[in-house]
Amino acid sequence: MEKSKKIYVLDSNVFIWAFYEDDSLHELSIQLLSEIKDSKIIVPYCVVQEVCSIFSYRFWKQKADDFLHFLLETDNIELINNDILDELNFYLSFQENLSFTDLSLILISQKYSAELLTFDKQLLKLYGWG
Repeated sequence: MEKSKKIYVLDSNVFIWAFYEDDSLHELSIQLLSEIKDSKIIVPYCVVQEVCSIFSYRFWKQKADDFLHFLLETDNIELINNDILDELNFYLSFQENLSFTDLSLILISQKYSAELLTFDKQLLKLYGWG
């Protein structure tokens, strides 16, 4: 019997730093992606939107295009649509000052029984992961 793959949901910052070579966390992001290359990676719409927006406006569109090609060409990545109604209700149930995307990632991680990977210290601290 084949062992089931571990499932991960990745925060936008993992992809941003992996594709932005001048960042101090670039190598750490590349290492992380390498370590989970045989696992299933869930990438929700909100992450794709956030990463592409940051790349297009802060850097250049080609960086966003490279990211999209990576998503489409990587076999272990599953792209999913967000469930906006569930996410709206989940967001409204929290008092903490977190972004809508961060809380959506938590909900998606729970839904897929996946581990959320992020470099966001506030998110890690709030949930006791860091």
